[in-house]
This record gives sequence, C-alpha cells and structure tokens, in this order.
Amino acid sequence: MPSLTMFAADAAAQTTQHTEVPAPGANGAGAPSQQGNPWMSMLPFILIFVVMIFFMNRSQKKQMQKRQEMMDKITKGTKVLLTSGIYGTVTEVQEEAMMVEIAENVRIRVNKSGVAGVDAPGTADGSK
Repeated sequence: MPSLTMFAADAAAQTTQHTEVPAPGANGAGAPSQQGNPWMSMLPFILIFVVMIFFMNRSQKKQMQKRQEMMDKITKGTKVLLTSGIYGTVTEVQEEAMMVEIAENVRIRVNKSGVAGVDAPGTADGSK
C-alpha cells in the first residue's frame, strides 16, 4: 500500500517540472493570432469622412442654387442690399452688372456678385 509520503513526493515532483506551453498560433496549435488588415481598423474613420464631405457638398450646392434663384428674380424695380451695406433699387439689369439707384438721381453700376440679397419690401426706408 502506498504511503502518504510517496503520494506527497509525487505531487511535489509534478509541480516542480517545468513544461512550456506554446504561444497560440506559434506552431499551428491553438487559436491563430489576430493580425487584422490595418485598413479594416481605419474603415470607420474613412466612412465618417466620406459622409461628412457628402453632406458639406450637398449643403453648399443648396446655397449656390438658392443664390442663383435669387439672382434670376432680380429685375428692374427690385430693391436690393449690396455687400457694402447699401440699399438701392435696380434700374437696369445687364449681363454681368446692374445699375442701382441708391438715392434720388444717384445711380451706381454694380457687379451682380455685389448683391448680398433681395430686400424685403419696406425695409430699405426703415419701416416694416
């Protein structure tokens, strides 16, 4: 019958033996190491950037279309606000410019890009 000391000696011998466990994926045993494609980790950032550019471009196109519609509506008699802050009334529309009357018998020639906006009726003289 085995003695208790033999059993204790066997247990101590087993714990003192050093066995190396191979790293996962080192020799094909175990799970393969996780070496993902570096582009896959950057994919979310790239997608966010593309969506941001899309929405910025879309809003810019809307603003340009709105401005073009405003410029197309300008005819003789339209009250406009110039980029210099001067209010006036259009007296003549040409290809690239327009004549704007800013005071009685005072007309200036203004490039169409100098128009900041079409003035709402009644705001040029201060009344609403």
